[in-house]
Amino acid sequence: MSPYPLETITPGGGMMLEQQQQQLSQHHQQPGHISLSVLIDMIVQRTYHELTILAELLPRKTDMERKVEIFNFSSRTRMLFIRLLALVKWASSASKVDKCNNIMMFLEKQSNLFLDTADNLARMARETLVRATLPNFHLPAAAEILTTGGYTRLPRCIKERIIPPPPISLQEKKMTLLKLNQVIEQRLVSSAIPLRMRNLKVADGTVTFTVKNEFEAQLTLLGDSAAEPWRLLSLEMLVEDRETGQGKSLIHSLQVNYVQNLVQSRLVAKDTAKPLYDLYNVLHGMAQLLQLEVLYNQTARLCTERLGDYIRVEEYVLGRALTISYWRELSNRDPNSDQGYRLSVQVDPQDTAKPLIVLHTPSLTSNEAETAEKSIRTEHLSVESLLVHTIYVRTRKRLAELKIELQKRLGLGDVEPMLHGSPAVLAIPILQPCLKAEQLLISVDTHTGIFLAHVPQYLNNPYSPLIQNSLNGDKIQLETQVSELRYWITARRIEKTIQQLPATPYEQLPLMYDLRNHPLSKMDKHKMFIRLHKQPSSIIVVDYKYKPGRECEIQYRYYYLLTKPCSIEDEPEDETIVKEIPRVYMKALNMIEFDSFLITHGTTTKVDNQELSEKIIGKRKVGGKVEVPIKRTKFPAYFLSDLAHVVSYADERIPFIALEAQLTAKDIMHSGVCVESTAVGLYLTIVKFPSLPEIKDFEFLEFSKLLLSATIRRKGSSWALEWVFLGSPLNIASQKGRNPIYSYYELETVAECEKTVKSILDDWSSMVRLHILVKKFQRYLESGVTLLGSRILIKQYNYKSLALEYGPNSMYSVTVSWKKTEEKFGLVFGTSGQGGSTNPHVLFINQHEIELNKHNNLALTCQVLLETLAPCKSIARLPTTIFRGMSSTNKNAIHQTFTILPQSTTHVKIFFYGKYCMDIHMRAEGIVSIRDGAYSKFDQVKVLEELQPIPGFKAFLSKYADEAAMSRRASQTEDDNPPSPFTIEDPMKPDSKFTAPGSTSSLNPVSPHSGFLQSPPSLRQPSPAVPSPANPAGSPFSSVASPLGGSPRSKPSPRYAGTSPKPVGASSSSYLAAQSRTLPPRLWAGAIPTVLPAKAFDDICKSTSVASLAGGSNAVICPLHRFLGCVFMRRQLQHIIKSEEFLTQISTNEQGVIAFRVESSLMCKVSINADNCFQSLHLKIMPDDQNYWQAENTLVLQKFFDEKVVAPPYRPNALLGFCRLLNSPTEALKNLIQLMRFEVHPEQIAQNNLKWSISLCLTIPPVAPNVFPVGQAGFISNKEKFLIFMHLTRVNTPPGQDPISVVAPIVYNTAANNTSLASLQRELNGPALNAVQQHLIRWNNSNMNPGRCSILPAIHDLLMNLSLPNESGFTMGQGPPPPGMVPSAMGQPPSGMGQPPSGLGQPPTGMGQATSGPGMGQPPSSMGQPPVSMGQTSSGMGYSQREP
Repeated sequence: MSPYPLETITPGGGMMLEQQQQQLSQHHQQPGHISLSVLIDMIVQRTYHELTILAELLPRKTDMERKVEIFNFSSRTRMLFIRLLALVKWASSASKVDKCNNIMMFLEKQSNLFLDTADNLARMARETLVRATLPNFHLPAAAEILTTGGYTRLPRCIKERIIPPPPISLQEKKMTLLKLNQVIEQRLVSSAIPLRMRNLKVADGTVTFTVKNEFEAQLTLLGDSAAEPWRLLSLEMLVEDRETGQGKSLIHSLQVNYVQNLVQSRLVAKDTAKPLYDLYNVLHGMAQLLQLEVLYNQTARLCTERLGDYIRVEEYVLGRALTISYWRELSNRDPNSDQGYRLSVQVDPQDTAKPLIVLHTPSLTSNEAETAEKSIRTEHLSVESLLVHTIYVRTRKRLAELKIELQKRLGLGDVEPMLHGSPAVLAIPILQPCLKAEQLLISVDTHTGIFLAHVPQYLNNPYSPLIQNSLNGDKIQLETQVSELRYWITARRIEKTIQQLPATPYEQLPLMYDLRNHPLSKMDKHKMFIRLHKQPSSIIVVDYKYKPGRECEIQYRYYYLLTKPCSIEDEPEDETIVKEIPRVYMKALNMIEFDSFLITHGTTTKVDNQELSEKIIGKRKVGGKVEVPIKRTKFPAYFLSDLAHVVSYADERIPFIALEAQLTAKDIMHSGVCVESTAVGLYLTIVKFPSLPEIKDFEFLEFSKLLLSATIRRKGSSWALEWVFLGSPLNIASQKGRNPIYSYYELETVAECEKTVKSILDDWSSMVRLHILVKKFQRYLESGVTLLGSRILIKQYNYKSLALEYGPNSMYSVTVSWKKTEEKFGLVFGTSGQGGSTNPHVLFINQHEIELNKHNNLALTCQVLLETLAPCKSIARLPTTIFRGMSSTNKNAIHQTFTILPQSTTHVKIFFYGKYCMDIHMRAEGIVSIRDGAYSKFDQVKVLEELQPIPGFKAFLSKYADEAAMSRRASQTEDDNPPSPFTIEDPMKPDSKFTAPGSTSSLNPVSPHSGFLQSPPSLRQPSPAVPSPANPAGSPFSSVASPLGGSPRSKPSPRYAGTSPKPVGASSSSYLAAQSRTLPPRLWAGAIPTVLPAKAFDDICKSTSVASLAGGSNAVICPLHRFLGCVFMRRQLQHIIKSEEFLTQISTNEQGVIAFRVESSLMCKVSINADNCFQSLHLKIMPDDQNYWQAENTLVLQKFFDEKVVAPPYRPNALLGFCRLLNSPTEALKNLIQLMRFEVHPEQIAQNNLKWSISLCLTIPPVAPNVFPVGQAGFISNKEKFLIFMHLTRVNTPPGQDPISVVAPIVYNTAANNTSLASLQRELNGPALNAVQQHLIRWNNSNMNPGRCSILPAIHDLLMNLSLPNESGFTMGQGPPPPGMVPSAMGQPPSGMGQPPSGLGQPPTGMGQATSGPGMGQPPSSMGQPPVSMGQTSSGMGYSQREP
């Protein structure tokens, strides 16, 4: 190892660590050393290599040999790795040895440097410094130079021999050169000069000879003697290769010197008579040699890089000739060609002084040869240009010969092909007229010399390759192939002509016809089939062929072919026998030929034939005015105007002809097809319609007199029928005089044209029937019997429909029309003006249609509409919202709030949650009678199956009943609170008939055979009165003094198709049986109808707020909804008391009070509040220990129950959750009551400076649907823990920003007194919940009072100090609302537990959205990621997912 250099040694004698490391790394890279990692890698690679070889060789050896080889390999490898192991162990201490070695080497090098320094100093003192002395100074020279600045003592020979004499003056130079020019000019005059060297220039004592594209020589004379020879001053060869020379000179400078010496020797030779001729011959020969060499190199480069075998150098003689062959493929095809096509660039054999000449084989004319040789007479010497010019001349010559030949063979006549372009192209117009793009273009391939043929417009046509082969072959089939190309282009012209027309061209169709007699069999193969889109059975056959003697012109003939679908198995003799297989063929029937002249010059076309004078000056009219001459439209050559006209004519005429035939077949008198007066189209007028069998003759005749005309025209792809009537039977001012009405029908095919005629007859029949109905209605209005005319406004009558308006300010409308498909009158209810979005009579549309078609009395229908408008408006107010989770047994069951089932136009049944039924009869003057529909009308002590009586229904209605109508005293035996005929086991069965919204339809009448949904006919109910002359409309209502309150039950209507309200999931047997259950033998008050005036009925159905009443909720819903909801919740509370073990029912004598005890020493009484019309429930809590419970806490709990639990939408799961909450430990319950205080008294949130408001969720929100069933009871508990959901909403949100909200599942461990968040798994892992979890963890760690219940302190601290990440832009809680509750605007603060939406009492706008349950307030918008399972809480409690 070499020692370290001195530069690396610090002044202190040490070495820097970094430099040591660099030296060590360099040391490892020195020869004789190897890195340990490299050594290990080599050993591993060697082992792998040997193992691979063993794997390949061992299968071919015996078992013993394989064992031996494996043992040897194992032993050898083991020893190798043992050595490697020893080396690795040694290497752990090798660094110390290496350091010692480095130190020794450094000291040795330092010692050597000291020795070398001492030796060098001794040698310098003994040898070098002994002879180191200075010379004697030359003082005189130094003094002279310093004083005078010069030195005069140099030798004179230096001046004489080295310093040049002074030059001559400029004037002397000019005079000398001028005299030399005169000498040169005198010598040129007396010397013989070659003809091509006479381009010379004398200047500056020299003469310059220039031969274009060859050389340039500069000569001079050294004296004026006649014997003085010429002197060559310079020489430049002008031959260059601009394509492959790359800007370099073609000859070397040594070669130039040699040529100069050669030329100079010829000039000074004494035996040379003409020295300038010798100069020219030498340089001219040199230039021609260079030119041939350049052409040869270019040819070789072309063959190598681009042209390949297309050209070849046949012969190259250096400096003499270059022969190139081209079009070799054409030469091989021509057996008469011996040498083929060649060109030879050579020296002129007659006169070598001339430039290179080009000889062509076969020979060209002098003009053609001169054109070809222009390429080598320029400065740009190019063999490619020579070939291009030569091939161009050859191409034009071949195409000119072909032009003359084709002119005769193709019979072009006056049409002359054109030869133009470069490369030359022969354009042959094979059709007349012919576009340039349709011409047959023939050119010559510049590489091969063969003919190329194509049509620019149709590059892929099948005949161009055939024509090309014929042109390069024997040309026997050329005429036939060109003729087929003409026909092929003609077919394409036909396709282009009709591409914008309603037709499709085909060259072939699957036609079946008689090959012996049918006209198709006699036609040529050149024809096209055009199938009309609107008439698929109509085919236009275009037959085309060229005119005799004028083969470039095509003549056309047009045929109309009628077909019909058929199959190959059909019997040709008997058309009635049809096989039931796909009919993919078309049977050709009749075929007639069109007269194209008559079609194009018929009644609907403008004749363009004019006299010569009219063409020049125009047609003169009476009065002296002159019409502008008609300009004949010029169409492009590919557009066949006659064909387009024929197709349009057929497309327009064929439907009219088929329609005319069908009208005649239906005994409809018509005028036939006529042409419009302006010749813009066709029309057909119906003169008389046939009589209708079910219409009386005088009524039919009366309506026929009103019809002035019925004209059929075609509008695009449909028929337009214009009905023109005279006046109107309703005396409408706007409809006096001619009233045109338009009907549109689909344009059918010829075979199905009967459908159009049937539709016309149906429209005629519907207008006749509607006219008869309107006429009767008009006679009733004119009779003046009632004020119906002033209450009904006729909006429009257009003979197809009658539009009436009724109601206050005519805000509702009904349209009467005849339904052709169902053959009955139909009604369409709507609104106009301020009528709102829906018409309340839409619910009864089917019943009104049945009554109208039964009596054919429009006045009666209008009277019913007017009398039932107010009750129907009230019924339409009832909400029909769908709810989920209304049953504690079936978690996924859905129930509709109010289900409306019309029974007739004046009778309707309304169900609440599918359990309570109200039977409502609408009577005259808006009076409504209501009874409990759960009771049978046959026996009022029996209850229909699946229904529950409504306790207190009579008392509720009596609050709104008319005193005069209620003057009759109720029987002393009546009871308004009947016992329930139900068993308490399952009050809401999953298969209840009215639980699914899809099971009922408020728009369908009820079948009289559908069980309890149909009120059975009663002998005490008179049917509607029959119209009499004194009262034409009749009365749709029965007497008010009826024994049952005038229930207007009419006869059962016949079963209406598709209107049975049988619910989904109900069995047929139970549904049809209408089983009843017996009550104790008493007359129950709810079974007797209660008469209400229209205003009272509207009051109980109109959404109102009862916040002013004690214990009421501020929800805006109708009183009927509140009352039934309270009844429903009372019933559910009874079920909860019996099903939950921690609740015990207590008997009480108080009427309508439910008393029960909770295990936590609380006795509760729930009663319905009669002070606000039985519209709310009230909870009264009586603790066993009055001292332990503060009165303030019980009041908060009671208010929470009244306002948040038994509030719309009245969910039993909220009630269940509240009962479970009452059973929580006493201290925990007191803490929860304090949290309830913030909810029932929102003003305390601001008083306590809280950042968040809180709402206890008594039903499970959609925070984790896969873990917690949405809508179920929101309080889950066991012996050690309970889970409750809390909805937190940010208060004091800036205006215009949605509030931030979050739903937190809180777990309280009663044993450990720990309040925490439920386990944050995948579905509950969100930024907001993470913040809540971290906040609770920090609070638990810093809890200073562990003996106190931690719920209230932890949640209070959370409400006061919780901060979410990025709170300014973070919105939590925006997600799907909890089922069973319609949320208000997303992000609004919660308005209380169970608070319904503001529009809950309004008719629903959709039937698919579930609403949230009570106890939720405003649902959260986003709940993080939903979990798969709840997992373990922080306290060890686990929750698993329940089956819904």
